[in-house]
Amino acid sequence: MITQIQRSMEYSRLAGLVPVFFLGVLLSGCGVKTYPKPITPEQLSQIQDLRTQVRLKSVEVTWTFPEQLEQALKDTGYSFVVIKGEVNWGNRNCLECPVSSPQEVLSIDPVRPAPAVREGNVFTWTDTVVSAQHAYRYQIVIRDRKNQPLSSSNSSVAKVLAPPPALKNLAAAPEPRGVALQWKATAAKTPQGQVSPGEAQFLLERHSQDGPWEKVSAAPVKGSTFLDSAVAAGLTYDYRVTPVYVFEDTLILGEPSVSSQVKAPDAVPPPPPGNVWVIPVKGALEVHWIPSEGKVEGYHVYRREGKEIIRLTAAPVNNPPYADSTVRKNVVYSYAVSAVGNQAGKREGLLSKWVEMRSLMIDQ
Repeated sequence: MITQIQRSMEYSRLAGLVPVFFLGVLLSGCGVKTYPKPITPEQLSQIQDLRTQVRLKSVEVTWTFPEQLEQALKDTGYSFVVIKGEVNWGNRNCLECPVSSPQEVLSIDPVRPAPAVREGNVFTWTDTVVSAQHAYRYQIVIRDRKNQPLSSSNSSVAKVLAPPPALKNLAAAPEPRGVALQWKATAAKTPQGQVSPGEAQFLLERHSQDGPWEKVSAAPVKGSTFLDSAVAAGLTYDYRVTPVYVFEDTLILGEPSVSSQVKAPDAVPPPPPGNVWVIPVKGALEVHWIPSEGKVEGYHVYRREGKEIIRLTAAPVNNPPYADSTVRKNVVYSYAVSAVGNQAGKREGLLSKWVEMRSLMIDQ
C-alpha cells in the first residue's frame, strides 16, 4: 500500500515537471532576449597604432579604432580614456621607465567625441597642457559602461621642443615633367641649454579641386626643391609645405605654408592609381585599382616574381579589373599598375605601389 502511494506521488511530481521542461524548450527557441555575454579579452583587438606628434604649444594624439573592436563592442557602451604621465627628460626613450603621476586626463565618447575629432575610424585629440623641453607618455584605455577596463593601447612618448619656423617664398610652377616646388627655409636658433632638434625637413601635401589633402611623399624630404611628377595633365592643384624636425621618434611640426593654385602641364603623363588590390578567383589572380585623376587612355598591369618584372598587358586596358590567369599555385606575386595618357604620344606614367599576393587557392 505504501509502495502504491509512493508511486502515485512520484508520477504527480514528474507530471508537474513536464510542463516546466517544455516551457523552457519553447522559451529557448522563440527569440526571447537574454543577457548579452560579457566581452572577453580574447574578443578584443587592441589599439596598436597610437601615435603622437608635436605642434606649436601642443601635442596631437591620434589612433585608429579597429573595425573588429567596434563590432565586438556594438551593444556595449564604452569610452576611450586618455592616460598621460610625464617622463623624466633623461629617460624619454625608455618605455619601461616609470612616469610621474600618470593621470586620466580625458574620457571620450566615440559617438560624441568632442573635444576629440573623428574621421572614419581615426580619432585625434590635441593636448595643450604641455611645456617645452618635457616628455609625455600617452596611452588609451577602453572602458565599458561600468568603468571596467577592456583593453589598453600601445604607449607613445611625445618630446616637446620648439617647432621649426615657417617657410619663406614658397612657389609652385608647371614644368614639362610635372609641378616644381621651391621654398626658402628660415634658420632657427636653439635656446641655450636645450637639445638641438637637428636640421628641418619638409612634409609635402597637395589637393586638386574638391579633393582632400594628400601626401606627395611618404616621408619628410630634405632640401628646398621638389618635383611632383605624379600629377594629372591639365588639373589645378594647391600645395602645402610644413617644416618639421624629426627628433628621435617624434615629429615636431611648424606652421604650414600654402602655395597659390598651379595648373599641371597638358603633356605630363598621368599619375598612377592611388589604390591597388588583388583578389584570388578561380584559376587567376584579379588585379583591381581606383582610376587615376585626369584624362587617361588606359592602364598597364605589371607583375613581379622574385626579381623578374614583366608587363602583362600588350595594350592598355580600359578599366579594372585585370585577371592574371598565368599564375602558378602557391607562388608569391606582386602587382603594380600604371596609367597611360590620352595626349599625343600616349605617355605612360609612374607605377603604383606594389601589392603582394600568394596564389594559394588557384584551381585551374
